Amino acid sequence: MKIALIGTGYWGRNHAKVWRELKDEGKVEDVILCDINEDAVKPLAQDFEFEYSTDPREIMECEDIDAVDIASSTPSHYTLAKNAMLHSKDVLVEKPMAEKSEECRELINLAENKKRILMVGHIFHYHPALNELRSMIRRGELGEILSLQTRRLSLRYPRRDMGVLLALAIHDVDIYAYLLNEKPRELLTLTSSNYIKGIEEEAFIFMKFSKASGYIVESWNYPLGKKIRELIVVGTESAAKIDYLKPDEIIIYDSAIVDEQVKNEGEFIKRVPYTEPLKAELLDFVKSIKDRKRPKADMYVGLKAVEIIEKAMESARKRSFVRCE
Repeated sequence: MKIALIGTGYWGRNHAKVWRELKDEGKVEDVILCDINEDAVKPLAQDFEFEYSTDPREIMECEDIDAVDIASSTPSHYTLAKNAMLHSKDVLVEKPMAEKSEECRELINLAENKKRILMVGHIFHYHPALNELRSMIRRGELGEILSLQTRRLSLRYPRRDMGVLLALAIHDVDIYAYLLNEKPRELLTLTSSNYIKGIEEEAFIFMKFSKASGYIVESWNYPLGKKIRELIVVGTESAAKIDYLKPDEIIIYDSAIVDEQVKNEGEFIKRVPYTEPLKAELLDFVKSIKDRKRPKADMYVGLKAVEIIEKAMESARKRSFVRCE
């Protein structure tokens, strides 16, 4: 199996590092890197002892390449994924799958017609603590889920190509749908844009599911110095907290309101066996290619996340609730 990685920016470099590990472990035969910026791709290829190209068309037309891993900028996802499948290659494309849900549906139709694997890089489907929390919810260990609360906060100048909804919130709407196994019924989004016109650097999303509620806060304007990436799930019997920067632990709070009384019996840390999420994701891609079976974060997961974000954007424009069903 020969893999081509297209895009060697910040996240692409992480992909390249893991592909090097997988090649050393014999999971793939070879890897070639591709980026239109030779100053970016050449030194990385030298570091990892990979071939490289600066022409994506060359990658698509090479019959020796079995699959393409797309870690390039978001506006290029749709075109690159489409061209790869038209050239009979399996595809892993970073989130978001495409900028528009109609483009996602077109990619899905192409994948189905060409019988190609189309996987989307929703890496939290491979996060060990999140997967353990999902199992706990399925087993009823927290009771009935009442609410999910997320904060992704840091201080940085906004991106010029997209705001926090498409860059950050797409993670969290996907996570909520993954944990609860359902899309929200309706949502309300409020945003602020103070630095670049049309690019929101802060967003609040309220999501109403069949039983639970979701509260998402995203901000690139959080000047307290510490990056925050946390999820809290509150149930009728107990609650759980994940710090995404600590993927091997869940904090369990044995606290709840029971019979009009507050139960507070302390907290403890539940340790989770560590697996590197990105490596687990790429291994799932390799396995899906070999077995011709859908990966965990498949194309339908990618479509669902983009659909929810489109609803969030619609709500922000209208400044009102929007139905998601």
